[in-house]
Amino acid sequence: MTKFRRIATTWAIATGVLSGLVLASASSIHPLSSANAQSATPTKPVSSPGKAFNSLNFSDVGRPRRRGGGGSRGPCLVPGKPPLTALVPDMSAGLTLSKSPTFWFYLPYTLTPNQSAEFVLKDEQDQEVYKTKLSGKEASPGIISLQLPSTIALKANSNYHWYFLSYCDPQNQNRFVYVNGLIRRVERPHLEQQLKSVPTQEHTRLYTNEGVWYDALTSLGDRLHASPKNDKLKQEWVSLLRSVGLEKLASEPFVPCCSPLISSQQPPFLGQRAYSQPQTK
Repeated sequence: MTKFRRIATTWAIATGVLSGLVLASASSIHPLSSANAQSATPTKPVSSPGKAFNSLNFSDVGRPRRRGGGGSRGPCLVPGKPPLTALVPDMSAGLTLSKSPTFWFYLPYTLTPNQSAEFVLKDEQDQEVYKTKLSGKEASPGIISLQLPSTIALKANSNYHWYFLSYCDPQNQNRFVYVNGLIRRVERPHLEQQLKSVPTQEHTRLYTNEGVWYDALTSLGDRLHASPKNDKLKQEWVSLLRSVGLEKLASEPFVPCCSPLISSQQPPFLGQRAYSQPQTK
């Protein structure tokens, strides 16, 4: 009997280890290669939104990324305010289904014609896809959104690197602070079908369950921007930002800071050194 118990115990342990290896292997599948497998699985609420965004694998992209800018002193740091921050997961990378997605940033500076910002988007070959300069008219600090124009369409299953620079010192145009990151456009036919069949207020949940950060943030941010006094939306906004460690920005106001300047008459891009050369680890 003792010998039989030992055999049974050994078999149970071996089975548990094997099951763990199978689960670990399944969880390490690249998000792009697992799209077809996910299509056969019904969408269910996730217990922790951050897991859906932070578990994605972007290790194949060997370029440094930073979602927070600013220093410990000097004109680029505003006393009592968080630094320039991109509203992205800690890895400063995420997915989108949109061909012309929206990017969100927290700006602690007042944008003026002399204190402007610029946005640059590059493809995998380090070629500029889009760039624009942003200038405001005494707009207050806060959270801004920047949508790519409809003439710019991201290719499916491709990585794009973005850079957002702010000239934080109006007295010195050579001084700037920046954040940068990555966006990958994916195709999820099953998710797109689900989005068509549910009310708009359900879109954020569906995007979150699939780990599609940029669209989850935009779907919720746009609704909260339109209804800033909606307590339920406020709670959802806090929860979404907290899931990626950005809860300190949840109370910051949305500000319609500026419009992209895309004419040939715009000033030159002085901060080009921040993104002009390919960066490798």
